[in-house]
Formats: sequence, C-alpha cells, structure tokens
Amino acid sequence: MGKAKRRSLKLGIHDKFQYMTRDDALKAVIKNIENKNDVIDTITLFGFTAEEMLEAGAAWEDVMAFGGFVG
Repeated sequence: MGKAKRRSLKLGIHDKFQYMTRDDALKAVIKNIENKNDVIDTITLFGFTAEEMLEAGAAWEDVMAFGGFVG
C-alpha cells in the first residue's frame, strides 16, 4: 500500500460517521435543517422525498425551501 492511500485511509478513521443508515440520515437532516447547505448533500445522496421529511417532523416551509432537491 502506498503512502497516499495509507494517509487517506487514516483520515477516514476519524470521520463523524463511519456508516449511516437511511433512518440516521433522515434524523440528521431534520436536526440540522436550518443549515440548508450542509444537508443538501445528504438529501440528494439518500433521495429523500418531501413526504418522508414531513413525517419525520420537518416543517412544511423548511421542506419547500429545498425546492427541486426534494423528490
């Protein structure tokens, strides 16, 4: 294994999430919904729909603020 690959793997060890389930991701999105730029990546990665987010407890206005990102 080369030096660069070894460094990359070591950096990943201390990431906040080693793995994330769909439920955990939805909870994180609802918790941090005020920081729209931070949660857009998670929303598009998991493909959350507006219905899922509303059922999880998000406000209607917050969900509609995402516009085309929410399916």
